[in-house]
Amino acid sequence: LARKVARVFMMLLLDAAKAQSVADGAPTGLHVIWVAVPGDCILATSGAPSRVSWGHETLEACQVACQDDKRCWATSFTSYSGYPRCSLLTSPPTGATPKQGDASCSVKVTPLSRNAFRGPLRVAAAGAKSAGRCTHALNMQAGDWSRCDFAEFTMSGTDISKSNADFARFSFAVLVGLLGSETSFRGAYFEGAIARRAVFNNADLTDASLIGADLQGASLYDAVLVNAKLDDAKFFNATLTLANLANANAPKASFNGADLTTADLRGASFDGASLKGAVLFEADLTGASFKDADLTGAVWGSVVGFDTADFAGARNAPSLHAVECQQKTKPCAPPVLVYG
Repeated sequence: LARKVARVFMMLLLDAAKAQSVADGAPTGLHVIWVAVPGDCILATSGAPSRVSWGHETLEACQVACQDDKRCWATSFTSYSGYPRCSLLTSPPTGATPKQGDASCSVKVTPLSRNAFRGPLRVAAAGAKSAGRCTHALNMQAGDWSRCDFAEFTMSGTDISKSNADFARFSFAVLVGLLGSETSFRGAYFEGAIARRAVFNNADLTDASLIGADLQGASLYDAVLVNAKLDDAKFFNATLTLANLANANAPKASFNGADLTTADLRGASFDGASLKGAVLFEADLTGASFKDADLTGAVWGSVVGFDTADFAGARNAPSLHAVECQQKTKPCAPPVLVYG
C-alpha cells in the first residue's frame, strides 16, 4: 500500500513540476530546503540570467544572499585561488560540472528544480550548511531540523542523532539505516517512509505520524511513541523493548516478530493488527485494544492490565494462564482441555 501511495505521490509531484514556472518565484525564508552537490551549477543555456554577488566569502554566506530572494533558485560558489565568487541563479540549474576545487552548486529544492536537474539532487555535499537549516548531509548530529521538509529524500545511513526534528517531514523518504537515537521527532511526519533497520533508540516520536511506514528490523529501544499514528505501519522484527506506545493508534499495522518486552501499551489500539510471534513479556496492556488482531504465536507472560484489555474477535487471544506464566523464550501454552 505504501509503495502504491508513493507512486501516486511521485506522479502528483511531476504534475506539479509541469505546472510550476520560474515566474512563480523560488521559495524563501524557512520554506527553503537546500541541497548541495559538488561542482559549478549548469544552466539550461549559457546565456541564462545569473548575477555575481560579491562580499560573500563562504558557501553559507552565499546561501544567505539567496535565502530570501524570490528570484534566486540556486547558488554557485567557489573560492578558487582565494577569491570567493558567489553566483545567484535566477532559474533552476540543469546539473553540475565535475567537481573543481571547492566549487559547490546549492539548489532550492522544489518540484520544478528536481525535474530540471539531470542527475542526483538528494545528497548534500559533505559538511554543507545553510541559513535555512535544512540542508541534508550524512552527518546531521545535534542539529536543529525542526519543521524541515525532507519528504522523498534519500537519507540512508544519515546520522541525525541527538537533534531536534520536531514537526519535520520525512514522508516517502528512504531512511534505511538512519541513526536517530536521542532525537526529538515530536509531531514529525514519516508517512510511507522506508526506514528499515533505522535506529530510534531513546527517540521521542510523540504525536508523530508513521502511517504506512516500513520499519522492518528497526530499533526503537526505550523510544516514546505516545499518541503516534501507526496505521498500516510495518514493524516486522523491530525492537520496541521499553518503548512507550501509550494511546498510540496502530490499526492494521504489523508487529510480526517484534520485541515489545516491558513496553507501555496503555490505551493503545491494535485493532486488526498482526502481532504474530511478537514478544509482549511484562508489557502493560491496561486499556489496550486488540480487536480482530492476529495474535498467533505471540509470547505473553507477567503482563499488566490483562483484564482491562479488549481481545474481542482476536485470533489466538492469550489465556489467563499464558499471561501469568514466566516463560519468554517460547509462547506459554494454555492447559490442554480433554473432553469426553
